[in-house]
Order: sequence, then structure tokens, then C-alpha cells
Amino acid sequence: MRKFSECSVDLILLDLRLGRGIDGLETLRRLKRIDPDVPVIIVTEHVSLETAHQAGQLGAAHYCNKAPSLKELRLLINQHLQNLPWRRAYRDELRQRHTPFIGERPAARRLFAEIEAIAPADCLVLITGETGSGKELVAREIHRRSHRANLPMLILNCSNLPPAIFESEFFGHEAGAFTGASKRQKGKFEAAHHGTLFLDEISDLPLESQPKILRVIETGDFRRLGGNEELHADVRILAATNQNLKDAVAAGRFRTDLLYRLQSVEIHVPALRQRTEDIPLIVKYYLDEFSRALHKPAPDIPDDLMEAFCRYDWPGNVRELRGEVYNLVLFSHDGKPDRSRLRLRRDDNQETPMLFQPLFDLPYEQAKDKLLVQFQQEYFQSVLARCDGNYSRAAEMAGVNRTTIYRALNHAPSDHDEMQTD
Repeated sequence: MRKFSECSVDLILLDLRLGRGIDGLETLRRLKRIDPDVPVIIVTEHVSLETAHQAGQLGAAHYCNKAPSLKELRLLINQHLQNLPWRRAYRDELRQRHTPFIGERPAARRLFAEIEAIAPADCLVLITGETGSGKELVAREIHRRSHRANLPMLILNCSNLPPAIFESEFFGHEAGAFTGASKRQKGKFEAAHHGTLFLDEISDLPLESQPKILRVIETGDFRRLGGNEELHADVRILAATNQNLKDAVAAGRFRTDLLYRLQSVEIHVPALRQRTEDIPLIVKYYLDEFSRALHKPAPDIPDDLMEAFCRYDWPGNVRELRGEVYNLVLFSHDGKPDRSRLRLRRDDNQETPMLFQPLFDLPYEQAKDKLLVQFQQEYFQSVLARCDGNYSRAAEMAGVNRTTIYRALNHAPSDHDEMQTD
């Protein structure tokens, strides 16, 4: 095992009966921890359906007895070696695109620990949390840390799909199964064979389709629409919802047996307002990301704006924060954020620019002075943006002189500013 960890190996042939008390399945588990990409072909005389199933869950590429001829074994090895480059390329791409979880507070650390425990177990997982809290990101991280990470994770959103369309998307269909079905089409479940399928908004799953999905979860067996052939796929299912499924059961919109099956392993993603101490770290991460993507320097975020971010309740969670930071980078000017572009919601029904936030924890005079400074900065930045950065026009529009704007924004007038005219 030590030698394996120190060198690059393209493929492994493993006998489950290694002798001297060595457990072949445990060896497979340890090999996959060191290199999840390496194909491991199990070759054993002791064929057992249960052992084959366990080996598959641990990431074995193939399971066979010692009867295959040398020619058959050579073909099998060549097949897996041919697939290895694209699998490793996909994994490298996935790692590059991966957005890390960011957080140091207890709520975030609990989530990280749960993901680490759940990911290698290859079990069905229900991910709950508010809209925008990062449920899909949790699903991607579970997939990334699993032995299925060298294959894609497919996504199927269950919301607002009529039963026929959902079942065609999930199971696939045969040619002629319905009007417009001119050729056979694999469904997401079949296409995700040996990989992961993420069912988003599973609370919206059509009621009449739920018994079929329950059967697939329990057996892996299915039929394409319009087909008679019984098919099987080895797929890990992750599901997510922002609804209370018990309420959906009470309302007659969700089956009790499916709820019990989904709830066997559940992970909850905390809302952003429950871990506000992590907001500065998240803001910094997205500032760096969008700065690179937009080829612009990341703007400096003043302390008062960061404090406002930490006080805001973020009904749209991380998704909303990400959008706000994107706007700050996109519309920044000379390294300064344009606060007029912020659209933080006061409630669920109305959006208003965040001109200032009450500072009730400060004495009256300090709060008033701080709010005045914040108001002046946001007001003059907004006017400047409307005047394309022309200080003379902005001063005329605001009814003040340019020095007032410079002072409010802590700017020293440049030669370019002095040369600006109407």
C-alpha cells in the first residue's frame, strides 16, 4: 500500500482472498482512498452476489472469477485503460470548477463533517434547506468525495413537470412512445449509470410518478416509456427540497413511503443568516472569483458595507450574496464599489437599494455620523455613475461643488478630474 501511494498505477488486478488474514474488500477501500481514478478489476474464485455488490459500491471497475481466458482478460484490461484518460481529465476539470465550501463557524463545520461522513457511504441522501442556500453545491461535494467522482453527476429538476414529461426525462423513451418520439432516448437515470443523479425540488415530483421512483430507488430496475425490456442501472440518487415534506404528505401531495425512504439519511444546509460570521470569507472568495472572470481588480469593500452585509438577513442566501458581489465587481470604478447597484431586499415582496442600514448598537451621535457618511458616499457614487464618472456634471446635478464630492468619497482630485468640463 505504501508503494502504491508513492507511484502512478494505471490499473490493478485484485484477488479478494489475499491470505494472511488480509481483507480484499478493505484493500479495495484503501486503494480507492489513495487514488479514486485507478480501475480495480476484481478477480476471484469465490463468486458471491453480496461481495460483488459490495465491491461495486467501493468502486471496483469489474468483478469476475478466475475462469476468463488470457485473451478475455487482456480485452477487459485494454477496455479500462482506454477509458482512463478521459475519466482523469473529467475529474481534473471537476476539481478546477469546484467551488469550495467557505466557513469557520460551528454551523459550517457541522455541514463539512456530515458531508465527509456521507460521501463515501454510497447511500441515498435528502438535502434540505432554503432557496439559494447551496443544496446543489452540497450534492456536488458529496459526489466529488465519493468513489463515483470520475463519472458525471446529472441533474433533473422536478418542479413544474407534467408526469409524462418527467417520466420521459427520468426513464427515457423508445421510438414511437409518444407523438414526436422519433428515436430511442436514454433518460437521466440510465445515462447516470455508475454515477450520480441529483433530483432537485423533489417535493414537486408528480404524485402519480412517485411509486415508480420509489421502485427505482429500491431496486435500480426500470423501463423506458413505450418499452417492455426491464433495464437496470447502478446510480446513486441525491435529492433536494426547500419544502417540508411532512407538510406535503399531510396535503396529499407526497407519498408517505417515499418520504420514509428519502429521510433515511438527511443533511440540512443552514441559511446564510445562521452563519453571518462567515460572510466576509464568502465575500472575499467571490470578489477574487469575479475579479479573475471579469479581468478587473477586486474593489475594496468598506467596513460599513461589510457590516451591512453581515446585518442583512439574506432571504436569497448565498445565491443572493453571490449576485450582489458580482455587481460590485462588474460596476466598480477605480477600485471603488458602486453601491447604487446593490439591490438588497427589505422583505419578500419588495426590492429597494440599500442606502443605509440602522446602527442601533451605537450611541445616537455615532450612529448619525456614520449613517451620514454612508449616505453621502452612496449618494455621490450613484450620481457619479449616472454622469459616467464626470465630477463636474455630478456636482452640477447634486447642487454642490466638486470638492464636496471629493471629500465625501475620500478622493483627491486628479489632473483628469480637474480638466473635466460640462
